[in-house]
Amino acid sequence: MKQPYTSIILFLVIAITLIHAPGPGKAAFAEPSPSRTTAEEHKTDIQLLTLARAKQISLENSPSLVSALERVSQAREVVNQAKAEYFPTISMDAGMNYNEKTENSNTGYDETSYTSQVSATQVLFNGFYRKYSTLSAQYKEKMSRAAQDDAKRLLSWSVAQAFLNTQLALENIKTAKADMAFNQDQEIEAAAKEKAGSGSYSDVLNFKTKVNTARSSLLSIEQDFNEAIHGLAALMGYKNACLPEGMMISELTPEPPDSRLPGKTDTGKINTGSDTQINGPVMTDQQIKDLVFNRPDIKEAFLSVQDAQADIEIAKSAYFPTISLTGAYGTTSGDDVFDTDTMGASLGVYVSFDIFSGGSTKSKVRQALAEKRESESTLTEAETTAVSNIKTSIQKIATAQQQLGLQTENTRLIEITRDLVQKEFNAGQASLVRLNEAQTDLVTAQWNLSSARVSLILALEEFDYYIGNNINPV
Repeated sequence: MKQPYTSIILFLVIAITLIHAPGPGKAAFAEPSPSRTTAEEHKTDIQLLTLARAKQISLENSPSLVSALERVSQAREVVNQAKAEYFPTISMDAGMNYNEKTENSNTGYDETSYTSQVSATQVLFNGFYRKYSTLSAQYKEKMSRAAQDDAKRLLSWSVAQAFLNTQLALENIKTAKADMAFNQDQEIEAAAKEKAGSGSYSDVLNFKTKVNTARSSLLSIEQDFNEAIHGLAALMGYKNACLPEGMMISELTPEPPDSRLPGKTDTGKINTGSDTQINGPVMTDQQIKDLVFNRPDIKEAFLSVQDAQADIEIAKSAYFPTISLTGAYGTTSGDDVFDTDTMGASLGVYVSFDIFSGGSTKSKVRQALAEKRESESTLTEAETTAVSNIKTSIQKIATAQQQLGLQTENTRLIEITRDLVQKEFNAGQASLVRLNEAQTDLVTAQWNLSSARVSLILALEEFDYYIGNNINPV
């Protein structure tokens, strides 16, 4: 009696399930549950990578900077070693000496003697060797720090170039896609006209060829983008030379803010002056020299000159005597190690002076003087090159600004022209060749515009690189 009711209930359950189940194709577009949406969004969080962030990551992850930091640590320990010369040397000696009686010895009997002694030696004067040795070590530590900052400067500049190449590739990808989409639309319209009898099949083939050409350019640009991405990731310290999942390159800004331009007083970088004006930005020669002096590599070269002077004084210290104070307490011939009956104390002053050393001291002084002259020449050359680079960089910025303005206007005019030619072509008033030329001119102008934007930002980054202001990204 219960079997019919069971069948009826089972039939109703199946029917209700089929009624409420999504139809074919609906399951793929069904609304996900809130919990699943939140999990997927969290999993695919997008990190927008800006130039400043790329610099920051590279400065944190670069193995070369870790090596530079270790060199700083080594130089710091050399300073501690030099300072240790100011402290006395305390030694403790203990030993046993056995003398056996033999026919040829002076010992009348077998004996054993013990030595247990504590001694201290303090150098009172050694021709200022300790002073200049410590000073030289301190200079070398500062040079190591300057070299570390210069490594950061070079790395930041490399990252800036790689990042901007990546942004340029992204802009070129967008231009190539837009070109391909335009020609695809024209191909569809030309095919419709040909089908209606108002157009020719050659027009269809023309736009089909243009689509293929744009697609080929897109593939080439995408390859450039991938290469730039891998290079950038390697500079940022990622071992697999790939950016982390979810990290995307920020788009190229239309134009850098004026606050980054040299000669702007509101940035605190450079105050305007009246001595020199080059195509807009204003900077005095003294301001340029101040910027040069603050560069890490120039600081390192300047410290190298000071270190060479310290080396000269170290070499000259051999012309002076070494005066030491020594003291000792203990025994040198006790019956046992703790023989208090023979314990004694001693105190003395010793003077050591080399009267003749074959001319080695004089030669070392001449060598140190030659090294200082070499360091001074290197510093002068580095300063001259840095000043030249800064002045050239200022001119590049001014030129890049003007080119960007001209290219922006040129692109706008060419875009208007292309739209007009397209309308004329659709109305039968312009030839296909003219439309192809207008579209090609527009694509070229858009590429040139992206290149001009990158050139200005790159010129600003180069200026910061030449003045050593690109170490701390902002």
